[in-house]
Amino acid sequence: MRQLVDAGNVAPEEGARLLVAMGRGRPRSLARMLIDPFERFGGGKAALAGVLIAAACIGVSRFGVRFDGFFDMHVGRTAPSLTVALVDQLVSWPLPAALFFLYARAFSRHVRLLDFVGMVGLARLPVLLGALVIGLILRDTAIDPFKMTPGLLLVMAFGLVFLGLQITLLYTGFKNASGFTGARLVGGFIGMCIAAEVASKLALLAL
Repeated sequence: MRQLVDAGNVAPEEGARLLVAMGRGRPRSLARMLIDPFERFGGGKAALAGVLIAAACIGVSRFGVRFDGFFDMHVGRTAPSLTVALVDQLVSWPLPAALFFLYARAFSRHVRLLDFVGMVGLARLPVLLGALVIGLILRDTAIDPFKMTPGLLLVMAFGLVFLGLQITLLYTGFKNASGFTGARLVGGFIGMCIAAEVASKLALLAL
């Protein structure tokens, strides 16, 4: 396959996709599967998982949790309205997925929107898990956000862990969905993460 790419018979992005597909039959460790589930569960399966995760996030919002941004999750004393919770999901999932797709589409006509919808949707699982864990901590522990207490440190630690997991899943998902490598992959990923966070915040301000 690499020889075909080098000879110009196959586009680099398509070659990367085919190499991924050829490797799907190989046994993979559980750790590798958790870090990169998209080789086996990309596209429609990942998008379906995204729907279930978004629905679960709306359910969790009844306990005062808001997912108000691409990377954001906050716990408050009151639950947002169902309309607000739904809008939060729209700006945190379909909007960023569209931005990642448009970036990839600018360089390759072989990419599919469904893959990016699935990538962003499934990558939000750590955000949901983080909301559940942090919500339980805050329920049993009084935390003053202006004082550095053990409870606050615990919340911050869990928040960073789940954020790291989300970014890892986003990166592996973007790599699989786009087929990009090198600077186009890394630079595009960083740029689109920033753009998605800014766009989600601006969308919430405008709505």
